[in-house]
Amino acid sequence: MSLATWRLDAGTASRSARTADSQSYFPPGFSPIGQAMQQNVEAEAAADQQEHLMRKRAWDVAMGPAKSLPMNMFMMYMAGRSISIFPIMMVAMMLWRPLKTMFSVNSTFKPLQDDKTGSLILHKILFVLGNFGVVALAIYKVHSMGLLPNYDSDWLEFIPEAQRGSFSLSNGDIFI
Repeated sequence: MSLATWRLDAGTASRSARTADSQSYFPPGFSPIGQAMQQNVEAEAAADQQEHLMRKRAWDVAMGPAKSLPMNMFMMYMAGRSISIFPIMMVAMMLWRPLKTMFSVNSTFKPLQDDKTGSLILHKILFVLGNFGVVALAIYKVHSMGLLPNYDSDWLEFIPEAQRGSFSLSNGDIFI
C-alpha cells in the first residue's frame, strides 16, 4: 500500500454525510439526542438548585442578627454590672455594630438581589428588626449599669435653684 492510493476528497462529501457516518461509531444504546436532553435536564436542575441556595442564603443573612442575640445576652451577663473599661467597651461595640449594619442593609443584600430570588423586603425587615433587638439589649445593659440617665435625680444639675421669697432666723423667741 503506497501513499498514492490514499486520497481525500473534501469537496464532495457533505456535512450530513459525515455526520451519518459518525453515527455508526457510537456504542449500542447511546443516542446523542438523549445525551443532549439529559444535559438540558441537568442544567435546569442546577438552575433550580442555585435559586434555592440563593433564597436560603438570603434567609440566613436576614436571621443573622436574631441568631446572635442569645450569644450577646450571655456575653453581657458575663461582663457584669460594674463600671469598668471591659463592660463599657463591650456595650459600645454592641451598640456600634448593629447601627453600622442597619445603615448598610442594601449593600448587605445586594449580592443576593436577583430576578430569581424575588423581592427581599421581608428579609430586610427581619434583618433590621434583629439589629434593633441587639441595640435594645445594649441599651438595657447601659441601664442596668446605671449609665442611662432616666431618673429625676440624674438631672438635678440642670434644674435651677428655687428663689426663696422670705427668710426666717430664729434666736430663741424673736423672729426676724
